[in-house]
Amino acid sequence: INKLRIDIFGNYVVQKLFDFGTPEMVEKVKQTIVGDMLTLSNQIYGCRVVQKALEIVNDDALLDLLSEIHGYVLSCIHDQNGNHVIQKCIEVVNKRIHENESKGNLDMANQFKTESQSILDCVTEDVLALSCHPYGCRVFQRILEHFDEKQKDNILDCISGFHQELLDDQYGNYVIQHVLRFGRTSDRDSVLDFVMKNGLLHLSRQKFASNVVEKLLKYGNDNHRKAIVREMLQVVQISGMDGSVEESSVVLMMVRDAYANYVVQTTLDVVPEGEEKRMLFKELNNHAALLRNFTFAKHIITKLGTCT
Repeated sequence: INKLRIDIFGNYVVQKLFDFGTPEMVEKVKQTIVGDMLTLSNQIYGCRVVQKALEIVNDDALLDLLSEIHGYVLSCIHDQNGNHVIQKCIEVVNKRIHENESKGNLDMANQFKTESQSILDCVTEDVLALSCHPYGCRVFQRILEHFDEKQKDNILDCISGFHQELLDDQYGNYVIQHVLRFGRTSDRDSVLDFVMKNGLLHLSRQKFASNVVEKLLKYGNDNHRKAIVREMLQVVQISGMDGSVEESSVVLMMVRDAYANYVVQTTLDVVPEGEEKRMLFKELNNHAALLRNFTFAKHIITKLGTCT
């Protein structure tokens, strides 16, 4: 077992023993992990065995395994293999909390709550750096997906101070997208406020920030969507190459951009009925002939045909 669990093929055999072995066999395999939890978690194949063990073993055994990574949560998060184990811990611990609460096993549920809180305490020490880390951002996503409302409020409060830094970061933007999906209305209000103050057109033209704006449209409420449409309909001045100055609505600038055109497409899908939607469609339809000359705007023309 010791050799198989870190073997490129053998680790799959060990995982199957957890799935289909007798209780005695599962216990024996689990015992091979005891005392080796940290080393296996940071090994490319061993981490897969550890994740399977976390799913399968009983509550007492799970608490024993979790105790071995106390004090090493951050080092595991920064490891290309260990971060997957921490993500699995978040998922499994939350599941065990709900299972034990539903059975009335409140003492065991509280023990798992202590485990989840210890993970939360570790990651809140340096929210910005972890959110901008290729592995750390995944851990925050799992926390927002699985932790209870009180714990989520804690992490959302911490993240709220860094919306500006995270919104257009190559990894941090994924954290903000999850904030928009699993967070509070106040978090969406905060992101909308940042978008309005820093320019919808500017942010929609950015590779990563444009994804955040799309998620704000998708997971925001009708008021958020209408506010974005009103911003799209604002008229701005643009300078020509010959020094001339022309006027254009923001949306007409967006539809011809490689990233911003997707924001417009999403808007057309989700904007609620009302004056804002009518004005948006009118603005685009009035300039349909012009838009056909731009590569990215052609997608908008197609979308207009399907939405009207």
